[in-house]
Amino acid sequence: MQILIVEDDAIVAHDVEETLRTTGVEVYVAANADDALSLAERTAFDLALLDVRLGYGESGLMLAEMLLERHAIPSLLVTGLGELPEHVGSYALGVLAKPFSPGDLVSAVQAVRSALTGQTVPAGPAGLTLFSGRDRS
Repeated sequence: MQILIVEDDAIVAHDVEETLRTTGVEVYVAANADDALSLAERTAFDLALLDVRLGYGESGLMLAEMLLERHAIPSLLVTGLGELPEHVGSYALGVLAKPFSPGDLVSAVQAVRSALTGQTVPAGPAGLTLFSGRDRS
């Protein structure tokens, strides 16, 4: 599985990258939307893990829409925000609430992987919300 991490906080990005690499996932990291879109032009990602609030006013929500529309890359959003727009499920697979532990992250990615492959979705961490209303084909 190839995952694109888009996180503007270098320490968080490093921690997420290291956690996912230990599970055998191939990980690429981008610090902003432009870098993420550039990587998506060259690599067929299975999933994007996106921070909802990126630096310099960039929106992970808008990036999730662009990655899905332009490159058919589904997204798992990561946020500390309490509320997101109701239509977020039309372009994202789910949301993982911050803060999360390394175990929560691995569990969330496993749940999303199962959803993407049509398998029974295991119980994810308490901070994970998956959306079922979107056509994932």
